[in-house]
Amino acid sequence: MSTSKSVQRAVRLALLTGAVATVVTAVPAVAQEQSISEVVVTGTRIANRDASAETPIFTVSSDAIVESGLATVDHYLNTLPQVTPNLSSQSNNPSSNGRAFIDLRGLGTNRNLVLINGKRAMGSTGGGVVDVNTIPTALIDRVEVITGGAAATYGPDAVAGVVNFIMKKSFDGVALNTNYNLTEEGDGQEWGADMTFGGEFADGKGNAIFNAGYFKRDDMYKDAREFSAQASTTTSTYPGGGWAPGAAANQPTQAAVDTLFGPGRCDRSGGTGGFGFNPDGSVFCTGIQNNPTFDAVGFTGPDSYIATAFYPDFYSYNFEPDNILVLPMERWNLFTSIDLEVSEWFRPYAQAQYTNYNALQELAPTPAAGSTGFTVPVTNPFIPTSLAYLAANRANPTAPLSFSKRFNDLGGRTGYNTHDVWQLTIGGTGDITETWTYDVYASYGRSVQNEVQGGNVRRDRVQALLNAADGGASLCAGGLNLFGSAAISQACKDYISLEAKNLTVVEQNVVEGVLSGEVFSLPAGAVMVAVGAGYRDLSFDFRPDGGLQPGLVAGFNQQLPVNGKLNFTDLFGEVNIPILADLPGVKSLGVTAGVRTTDNNIFGDDETWKLSLDWSIVDWARFRAGVQKAVRSPSITELFSPQVNNFPTFTNQDPCNVSGAIAAQYRNGPDGAQVRALCTAQSATAGGATYVQPSGQATGITGGNPNLSPETADSFTVGFVLQSPFDSPALDRLSMSVDYWSIELEDVIGAIEASTIVQRCFNREGANPNYDINNAWCQMFSREQSNGGVINLQQLQVNQAFFNTSGIDLTFGYGFDMGDVGDLSFQLVGTWIEKFEEQTAVTPFDPVYDYGGTIGSTTGTSYPEWKGTLVTAYTLNDFRTQLQARYIDAMDHRNTVTGGSPVANTSVPATWYLDMTASYDVLDNVTIRLGVNNLTNQEPRLYTPNVQANTDPSLYDVLGRRYFLGFEMRM
Repeated sequence: MSTSKSVQRAVRLALLTGAVATVVTAVPAVAQEQSISEVVVTGTRIANRDASAETPIFTVSSDAIVESGLATVDHYLNTLPQVTPNLSSQSNNPSSNGRAFIDLRGLGTNRNLVLINGKRAMGSTGGGVVDVNTIPTALIDRVEVITGGAAATYGPDAVAGVVNFIMKKSFDGVALNTNYNLTEEGDGQEWGADMTFGGEFADGKGNAIFNAGYFKRDDMYKDAREFSAQASTTTSTYPGGGWAPGAAANQPTQAAVDTLFGPGRCDRSGGTGGFGFNPDGSVFCTGIQNNPTFDAVGFTGPDSYIATAFYPDFYSYNFEPDNILVLPMERWNLFTSIDLEVSEWFRPYAQAQYTNYNALQELAPTPAAGSTGFTVPVTNPFIPTSLAYLAANRANPTAPLSFSKRFNDLGGRTGYNTHDVWQLTIGGTGDITETWTYDVYASYGRSVQNEVQGGNVRRDRVQALLNAADGGASLCAGGLNLFGSAAISQACKDYISLEAKNLTVVEQNVVEGVLSGEVFSLPAGAVMVAVGAGYRDLSFDFRPDGGLQPGLVAGFNQQLPVNGKLNFTDLFGEVNIPILADLPGVKSLGVTAGVRTTDNNIFGDDETWKLSLDWSIVDWARFRAGVQKAVRSPSITELFSPQVNNFPTFTNQDPCNVSGAIAAQYRNGPDGAQVRALCTAQSATAGGATYVQPSGQATGITGGNPNLSPETADSFTVGFVLQSPFDSPALDRLSMSVDYWSIELEDVIGAIEASTIVQRCFNREGANPNYDINNAWCQMFSREQSNGGVINLQQLQVNQAFFNTSGIDLTFGYGFDMGDVGDLSFQLVGTWIEKFEEQTAVTPFDPVYDYGGTIGSTTGTSYPEWKGTLVTAYTLNDFRTQLQARYIDAMDHRNTVTGGSPVANTSVPATWYLDMTASYDVLDNVTIRLGVNNLTNQEPRLYTPNVQANTDPSLYDVLGRRYFLGFEMRM
């Protein structure tokens, strides 16, 4: 075999490492021998002519991303089996304000790194997490995803791995590209276009590239799709307002209630949601959920307000149509890079990128209730006659009324976000000797987010208007009548509204240098090393509007300022030692060891290390294995975020509920008497015989914790790569890889789930056997006395016990040339999750739960046992078409694992998505592309409790069948 072909095979093996991910139809073409004197593979700093990856790397070509028809990079990467879909650019609630983050292995977006050409990209959060949509798609040459851990190589936060965007190094000419997407329903429009031009200069020693891109996506509201148009959770906050009478001691008499609604039709409490108000201000009874004795009575409309999943037995407001399903976004990208070869000893380079984008978040109008609600004195002049009658028939008829209101007159809660993200990198590389090279660079980046919030309500001013003897007429025209659909004057709207303006600034500085070369030679080859040093600092400054301080506003979550700075100084090194070569059964055998010491300005020194084995048995068979130790320090937001309100999902999870599956487990279970007594001790309402939790959300308190300690992680991989040993055209493109991986993370930083906290107060997992109200779990929340709902739920960042996840990545590739009738190829990539274990170690006896094969109600908590993609591609001359089949396994709800309430619709069936695309080279320099995504119009899987829109919109397709058309011209 010639030297050229030997090098090409080595490089092909290095880049193969898994037969390439998903829709990649071929490994990127191997360059000519003269252009591959050095190869740096993602996962190591060692530059080596015969470099190979000792840990699993999946490589996605730029063509695969473009041909998918998916408009944003995050949507494509989220289809990879190694990625757990987390917050995407279209997520509304929860929302990342248009940003898109990658989550490898489901360990969290802050536990993997995003790199550009092996260097840190600019982050947009207090943890330095990168929005991948700031990276221009048109200039991506390939994406290399390492999922075995890479902390010793790139930094201690690369616990789960690295996503490395390799950009095009050279470009000559001009290219225009555009893509248009539209759903079958005629909505969900997306359009993008970009222009790239570049060329050589300095007699061919330099190359410059410039790219400008534009993208726009239309909004889509939840009522645009049947699956998301109806609420699957309840709310006790209505557009017409509501009154929760509270404890039985001061509820209206049953006789008074019967006078209004008829004998035995309505409970004295008004029902699960208390009493509501019709558009004319009259009172209606909401009924009691899951209790046929008392149903909704007296409601006069409109019908659009009814959440049909519960009506007529129980009234709840359908808030979903007012929520955005897909965030609208408009984005500009600018990118340029310059490379110049002054000499073989000095090759300077520079790279600059800038992204500006706008995204709009919109939630249902502000609900103000419970701890964010109001009281109304019985002297208020706007109190309707029916309410006055009920209030007068109480034991204390002059007591103020606990009042809630959804402020539909002010419109939805909107968050208009403008992001400006830029980064400048300058550096130089070159040869020191024939066997030693260097690479030194510095970068500065800045991310600025401006948010303008609308729809917030000034609670203090609303309360002042309600307390005023004249109903507030002396403060704003007409006063404030919140009962029913009474009009609110513009003066009063202006008086009670708050437009909040928030500013977030993130800055990052990086300086790093690496030396790589040959130390000496052994019989099996040269010993190669890389040593380096780096400094990085990250600052985060969040300046919220003063009106968002706790207690003042209802609407978006309360906010307080956050600022802090972390800096890291690193020393690192790697060594590759060839042990054996050219022996029977040993084409080559070598080990790579790496170590990194990181000095953090808060936590001091920590060490990470790795050790890997690479054994090429023969030219076509290779075995690899590796272990890694990593230490991740807490981020700025994990450490320093102040304590503010939050609203975690808590659907049908309250042990005090009197009906349903949760009641059978707790209130009506073997310890029912103790459960009921504890409910009563917390709140007379919660202990009442008709209590059902008033909302699908709790009121929580989130925040940082300066007493956190670093996380530690151990990872392990072992696998093999096979490449066809046959020269036959029918078999020479056969390839396969199998890799087993395991990652164990200890002292995990995170917040405890709402259901875990509340249910452990009621002795879940033996956490409170005496049902003591002073138990530590019971002290982590309280209850709103008027409606019994869970409030002040303490969800601060804490060091929990561990995550332990493992599984197998499998890839297979095959193709053959059919001569005059074309070329056919198949690419398969799949992941099997063996386990995803978690332990919440607040006590040493906490159980370990395996969430493999489950789906949760928060983003990034879907762990299908199997997930994979099969691509079948056919090429004939200038025509190419492919069919992509994506599979997501069936999953149970994680609540069925923990012992929490197994609520209805807690599982999702297996799901297939089919995408068909085609492209044709009309001319040598003109290509058109068209295709259909979600060919079978598969609807998203619905389950409860869900992430949002009755499903998980990051995992399942919420748009339905859609078509795309693309065009590219090269000049």
